Amino acid sequence: MAEGKKPEGNARARRAAERAAQGITQKEERGSFLQVEEIRQQVETIVQDQFQLVLEKLQAKGSGNNRTLEIVLDYPADRTDSLSLDTVAEVSQAISAALDQADDGSLPYLLEVSSRGVTSPLTAPRHWQRSIGRLINIQPDAGESFLARLDEVTEAGPVIRRKKNTKKGQPESYREPETLDWQKIYGAKVEIEFNR
Repeated sequence: MAEGKKPEGNARARRAAERAAQGITQKEERGSFLQVEEIRQQVETIVQDQFQLVLEKLQAKGSGNNRTLEIVLDYPADRTDSLSLDTVAEVSQAISAALDQADDGSLPYLLEVSSRGVTSPLTAPRHWQRSIGRLINIQPDAGESFLARLDEVTEAGPVIRRKKNTKKGQPESYREPETLDWQKIYGAKVEIEFNR
């Protein structure tokens, strides 16, 4: 090796190579610590039938002492209120009790149940439906993002009124309603308004 030249690869790769040269092998965990698909139906039944909620996400993540079963809940499209902490706690207890009875493997893990955040991306028509009347930050598939008031949700796309740029102190104003094609939306999320 030339003087002053660092060995190739990062430090982790070099240490792994040194351990391998000494005959030390590291046991790798393969796959998830939990068969999520085997418990999905059970969790969905509790969430939907007992609490009339939607299972937004079910994911096993982490390894070692950081194993977590993440469950994210949401209301159906016809509800516009937010999930209370008491409701989330009730659902968490019901799911925990059911998983204690199920064969969910021998490895311990943390059950993390939460509600969908207010500023989570709007990725399904249900998310848009629950956001009617709100100000939405929309990133189109081409061009710059813009703010718009959401008036309605149709099969063709959301009906919005783009917010005009107004001077400070002037009341908000909006353009005429338009239907934005679902295919032309790259991303969107609710914009927090502190004065509403």
